[in-house]
Amino acid sequence: MRKFHRHLVVGGLVLTVGAGCGSRVDAAQTKTAGQQASAPESAVKADTVEVSEAKVPRYLTLTGTLTANEDSDVAAGATGKVLSVHVERGTVVRKGDVLVKLDARAVSASLEEAKAQMALVKSQLDLANAECERNQKLFEGGSVSTAEHDRAQAQCRNAAAQAAASAARLSLLEINATDATIRAPFDGVVAERVVSVGEYVRPDSRVVTLVSLDPLRLELTVPESSAAFIQKDQAVEFTLTAKSSVVHKTKVSFVGAGLRKGSRDLVVEALVANKERTLLPGQFATAKVQLGDQPLPVVPRTAVLGEGAQRKVFVVSDGRLEERVVQVSESAGTSLGVMAGVRVGERVVAVARDDLRDGQKLQ
Repeated sequence: MRKFHRHLVVGGLVLTVGAGCGSRVDAAQTKTAGQQASAPESAVKADTVEVSEAKVPRYLTLTGTLTANEDSDVAAGATGKVLSVHVERGTVVRKGDVLVKLDARAVSASLEEAKAQMALVKSQLDLANAECERNQKLFEGGSVSTAEHDRAQAQCRNAAAQAAASAARLSLLEINATDATIRAPFDGVVAERVVSVGEYVRPDSRVVTLVSLDPLRLELTVPESSAAFIQKDQAVEFTLTAKSSVVHKTKVSFVGAGLRKGSRDLVVEALVANKERTLLPGQFATAKVQLGDQPLPVVPRTAVLGEGAQRKVFVVSDGRLEERVVQVSESAGTSLGVMAGVRVGERVVAVARDDLRDGQKLQ
């Protein structure tokens, strides 16, 4: 091939350009590309396992809140001035412990009067009964007229009625005297103290707020679409936002009679033991209710690779890896149930790795 040279003068320098150089460069590039194209495709090595079928627990995930088993605004139940308050916020009390005492002097005086009145009425009743008994015998013997007999019987009935009225008043005053000492209606913790010494309270006045912390109630709301699957005694597992790594276990204790009109959901409750009082009312919970078992394709836990909320596996198809997004269910042991994404009989990579890619050839 003939070569042509052109001489250029640039700033006093002479440059010689050869017209045949480009052909040699193009040939070298073509040769390199050919070598790359002829390089064999690399294959990855990975163990595979066949997808089997097994019965897997089916769960319903719900949100809920811990509430006190009992939450009461304890009322005074009597009228009077507060003499003493025996609890503070956070005080642990047992059923029957004294919370507040009221001034019961007036009630006590009325009670003593009622007792004296009751003794008098009882004496009068005994006398009337004796008179009635004598009158009855005389009437049967014909010594007393019918009118006198009827009058004596009426007096006996009146005496009995007066005795009953006096007994009722005495009982009411005894209740009032007892209510002057306000006691805890159940075991619990004082959440709030409302009254102080010297205040005047009425029967409906709130004196303390008392909550029961053992057990607590886990209140869950079930959407209408899943309400039919909820039954009493179903197993429940839940975690709290404060300690999401700790799993608490209980079971459904109470199921609502129907859906709420406004929200169209079903309220269910589970009792949660809390002897150490480490759980508190108001804590937010994420719960799983076990609905039963269902047959599903099963893969090893190691076969599932997580990316955020997504889960994926690598399925072997025609000697190559096929990346598939799957929906998994909870399962015990070392396996996971797959609700969507793979079929029984397919083969998947037993241990998924980050370096695996869709379309890679399997060795």
